[in-house]
Amino acid sequence: MLTIRHYLLRMAIAALAGLLFWALSYPMRRRFGRGRGQVRIAREGALLFLFMFLAGLLFLTLTPPKGWVYHGPFQGTVNLIPLRESIRLFRFYWKNEMWTTILVNFLGNIIMFVPIGFFASLLSDRPRWWKGTLWTFLLSLFIEVSQLFVCRGTDVDDLILNTLGGLLGYGLFLLFQKFDPGFVGRCRKN
Repeated sequence: MLTIRHYLLRMAIAALAGLLFWALSYPMRRRFGRGRGQVRIAREGALLFLFMFLAGLLFLTLTPPKGWVYHGPFQGTVNLIPLRESIRLFRFYWKNEMWTTILVNFLGNIIMFVPIGFFASLLSDRPRWWKGTLWTFLLSLFIEVSQLFVCRGTDVDDLILNTLGGLLGYGLFLLFQKFDPGFVGRCRKN
C-alpha cells in the first residue's frame, strides 16, 4: 500500500498545476461560456477536478521512472502483442505473491482512467458510451506513445486496460445520473 500512497502523493503535488491551468483559463471560459459572463458552478467544479486529475495523471505517467534522470529516448520496452506480457507478468506476480504489484499493474491501469470516462460523459451535452471511451483511448494512446521518449515501457495491454477504465467511467456516470440528475444537468455546457 506504500506504493499506492506514493503514486497518489505524486499525483496530488502535480494536481496543483491543473489548479493553476483551471484558474488561468477561467476568464476565457467565462467570456465564451453560456450566455456570456455566465458560469455554472457545478460545471466549473467538475472542470477543476478534471484539470487537476489530468495534471496528476500526466505527471505520473510521463516522468522517467527513476526520478528525473533522463537517459535518452526509446529506453523502455515495447509490447505490441495484446495480453501476452500481461499474462506472463500476472503469473509471475501470483506465483511470487506480489499482491500489491498485481493491484498497481492491472487494477491501477483500469482505475486510473475511470475519471476520464466519467468526466468526459459528465461534461458532455450528449453523453454516449463511446465518447468517453474514445477520449480515454486517445489519451492513453498519447501517453503510451509519449512514454517512448521518457525512458518508460509502452504496452498495448495498458491501452486496453486504460480504455476499459474509461468505459467503466461511463458506467459510473450512468449511476451518478440516476441518483442525481439535477447535478448532471448543471454540469452540461448547454
